Amino acid sequence: MSNDNPDMDDGFTLLLVDDDHDVLAANARFLRLQGIQVVLADNADTALQRLESVRVDAIVTDLCMPERSGLEFAAEARIRRPLVPIVFFSGLASVADVVAAMRLGAVDFLEKPVEPQDMLATVLTLRDRYDGVINNQRLSFDLADESVPFRYRVLAYEKLLIEQSLSTHDGQVGAVIEQLQINRRTLNDKMRRLGIVRQIHD
Repeated sequence: MSNDNPDMDDGFTLLLVDDDHDVLAANARFLRLQGIQVVLADNADTALQRLESVRVDAIVTDLCMPERSGLEFAAEARIRRPLVPIVFFSGLASVADVVAAMRLGAVDFLEKPVEPQDMLATVLTLRDRYDGVINNQRLSFDLADESVPFRYRVLAYEKLLIEQSLSTHDGQVGAVIEQLQINRRTLNDKMRRLGIVRQIHD
């Protein structure tokens, strides 16, 4: 399937994954008209290839796809891009599917067929999710504590990953960017909004 890669700049880029070519093209066209940069994939393997070649800020993927499911794709995507938010959509999802998706770090779940305006609202939420500084007290809990809202557990996990990477690389941002596979502006925004202070060791 052809793919129109967006310019490799610091703008928000969405990876949209769906094996239904007509739905994929229609959703991509609508989102692009709203100013969203979209990268397309019609199966899990192609989507993983996109992650290797394009900087992606968020993923929206179908759950039920032939050969490899959205859950299998998300598990692989988490290894390659641990900080990228993932949204699933499906018309046939079971409770077990939703639970599995949440365990993989899904930030939302949309019921198919998805109205274009609903998908746009979800994508805009992903784009703006870190608006404002996150309260540090909300990030100082046990990541496994299910009494804490899921959103804050995700943020705490991101904070932990960044802090560990900074510590491993003695505060060298270039090495952190390479390890976490995010761009410099995104990393700086996350550090500011998650209250992370870079410390360089002598």
